[in-house]
Amino acid sequence: MNALYKVFGKFWDGVKVNDDKLHATQVLPKGIKEVNNIPYTESGSEYHLFDVYYPENAKEKLPVIIDIHGGGWMYATKDLNKIYCQYLAARGFIVFNLSYRLVPEVMVPVQLQDISRALKKINEMMDSFPCDREKIMLTGDSAGGQLAAFTAAISNSKKLREHFDTTDHGLHFSCLTLTSPVAFMNSSFPMGLYCRMMWGEKGSKRSTRRYMNIDELLFESESFPPSLLVTSSGDTLGLSQTKLLFKVMLESSIEAKLLNFPKFEGKNLPHVFGVLEPYSKAGAIYIDKMCEFFSGHM
Repeated sequence: MNALYKVFGKFWDGVKVNDDKLHATQVLPKGIKEVNNIPYTESGSEYHLFDVYYPENAKEKLPVIIDIHGGGWMYATKDLNKIYCQYLAARGFIVFNLSYRLVPEVMVPVQLQDISRALKKINEMMDSFPCDREKIMLTGDSAGGQLAAFTAAISNSKKLREHFDTTDHGLHFSCLTLTSPVAFMNSSFPMGLYCRMMWGEKGSKRSTRRYMNIDELLFESESFPPSLLVTSSGDTLGLSQTKLLFKVMLESSIEAKLLNFPKFEGKNLPHVFGVLEPYSKAGAIYIDKMCEFFSGHM
C-alpha cells in the first residue's frame, strides 16, 4: 500500500509542475487586499493556515465565500486556488481560502476535522474583517467539493459531528457551490480503489467508512444547504459523480441546480476549468453563474 501512495505522489508531482506553469501565466486582479497565512491551530504546520481576500475599497460588510481546494486529497495547499479566490473577491465578496493536511500524512476523516477547525477560527475572526456573517457560501472543487459537501452534511448533525470528531464551528451556510465533487468515494474501479486509499480506517472500532458515499450522510444529516453543482463536457473525473449527486439530492428533497457546461467555442471544457482559469471567457461565465446562485440565496 505504501508503494501505491508513492506512485500517486509522483503523479501529483507532475500535476504540480503543470499547475505552476499555468499560474506563471496568470495575472491577479487589481484592487484586492489580502491577509495571508493566518493560523487556525497552534501546530505551526503550513497546512493549518488560511488567507483572506476582499476589495480594497470595501466600505460595507460583504457576503462571504469559503473555498476548499482540490488536488485528489494528496496534493496542494490554498495557494493552488489563490488566483481563483481573488477573482471571486473582485466580484464583491470576502473570500477565505484554507489549507488542510494531505494524504498520506492524514486520511480524509482527519481532513474533515482540519476543515472544521479552520471554520471555527474563521467564525471567531469574522468581525475583524468586513464580513456579513448572515451570507456565507461554502465552495470546493473536485476533492475539495467532496470535503465541502461532507462538511456541510456533518455540520448539521450532532450525531455525525461526534462520529467524525469534528468541531461545532457555528457557521450557517446560505448555500454551496460544488464543482465536480467526488462525493461517492466507495465506488467502482478505478476511482473507488484510489478513493478507498484516501479514506483509511479499515478495521477500526469507530470506523467512518460506511459514510464514504454522500447519500449515507444525507440520510442522517438534519438539513443540507441549497447547492449549485457544476461540471462540464470534458470533465472526465467528475461528470458522472456530479450528475449522480444531483440525482441523489433531488431524491432527498434538497434544493439543487445542475450546471453542465457543454462545449465552449468548439472545445470540451476540462475538469474544474473555472477554478483553473477564472480569467477565461468560460471561467467568467462560471463565476457569473456562481454569483447569481449565491445572490438568490442570501
